Amino acid sequence: MLPVFDQFGLKPLLPLKLEKPNEGCIRPGEDVYCFFAGEPRANENTALCTIHTLMVRAHNFFANQLAEINPHWSDETIFQEARHINVAVIQHITYNEFLPMVLGKDIMEKNKLILLKNGYLEGYDSNVNPGASSVFSQAVFRFGHTLLPSTLERWSKTHRYVGSQRLHELLQQPYDLYKGGWVDSYIMGLINQVAQAYDNSVTQEVTDHLFQEPGKDFGLDLAALNIQRAREHGVPSYNKWREWCGLRPFRTWEEMSSIFNNQTVHGFRKYYSSPEDVDLWSAGVSEKPLSGSMVGPTFGCLMARQFHDFRFGDRFWYENGGWPSSFTLEQLTEIRKIKLSRLICDNTDEIDSIQVTWLQLSYLKFILITFMFS
Repeated sequence: MLPVFDQFGLKPLLPLKLEKPNEGCIRPGEDVYCFFAGEPRANENTALCTIHTLMVRAHNFFANQLAEINPHWSDETIFQEARHINVAVIQHITYNEFLPMVLGKDIMEKNKLILLKNGYLEGYDSNVNPGASSVFSQAVFRFGHTLLPSTLERWSKTHRYVGSQRLHELLQQPYDLYKGGWVDSYIMGLINQVAQAYDNSVTQEVTDHLFQEPGKDFGLDLAALNIQRAREHGVPSYNKWREWCGLRPFRTWEEMSSIFNNQTVHGFRKYYSSPEDVDLWSAGVSEKPLSGSMVGPTFGCLMARQFHDFRFGDRFWYENGGWPSSFTLEQLTEIRKIKLSRLICDNTDEIDSIQVTWLQLSYLKFILITFMFS
């Protein structure tokens, strides 16, 4: 870690990215560096970088506790055991706090995504592939791009607005984190700043200015990238996935009005030759949401299926018992107590009050869970 604020009693930052420093990083000069993390896209935006910082601090928090209890352990053992706990914590927060808001209770129950309150999970299936499918990674889980705000806000520890910056100015430029206390203020901003509505509207900060270089007027278009990326990966059209999910495919434009608003259908009709050609991402973010859910039937089906496979196809899933890697029931009980709010309080400098249950989707929950799939 980078102990840049030690003299002020503040927690460290991620280490400097000294190897290939220009990769995924817009540098204003040769003496300025982005951060190094286990994921090469950690610097993709400042909010994402704060979450990587938070999770590495959490790992080290667990590691220090384990080292104190087990002074005979080697560094490697401490690292692996702390990593084991950290992964379990992310899995638990994802399924316990994030997915219920995105998918809703009905979809969660139908796809066996509701976590156990006690005991071990019986259901690991070695025939289930726990890897991220192409349709999930290239289209479905990019649903969150419609939630992106135009600005990232900073708030004080007393939950008061401090300031904001345009999102595109923080892409691949996480240098605000070198300012003492700004990790906290960005996290407080993510806690208090409400995510944008889930719809087919995406901020111009990423449709006109994605990764815009200094001195340039325009950058890339994230929506166009999503569509083209799925095509290049051979992801079938929206109608094909409706069929896969057991839903009736649309044969005429008029039929689509049952799940899309008239303006959306008009747009599809203008740019596509027939309903068979409509791209999955475009249609998925435009579906009317199901009752109690943020997403519509097609994205709800595909997302739930993927998270089902993550849970039941992973031999190292944290709820599993009977393996050398399994937690004891006592350890599992403690992991089940952890919430995102606890993680933040333990691994920030001055944050001492956070709402435990959020009634709306904050930008923090979106960014925390999606940093694994960006």
